[in-house]
Amino acid sequence: AMTATRIYVVAPKVAEAGKPAPRRLVRATHPANALRHVADGDYSVAVASQDDLEALLSQGAKVETIGAEQQQLT
Repeated sequence: AMTATRIYVVAPKVAEAGKPAPRRLVRATHPANALRHVADGDYSVAVASQDDLEALLSQGAKVETIGAEQQQLT
């Protein structure tokens, strides 16, 4: 059986000043999958090294913890 899909609009929450926010149409089975498809082109993800932690924390970065409902989407 084929899994049902929908078309989602994926757009940044905040646009660059003076530019319209780029909006993309993505057919996917779940909004998280649509977002992941778009994000994969713009972002990379890797386990933070000790050097990453030291550099970013010293610059004021905070560790963000996602909610349990977000973790179950993968």
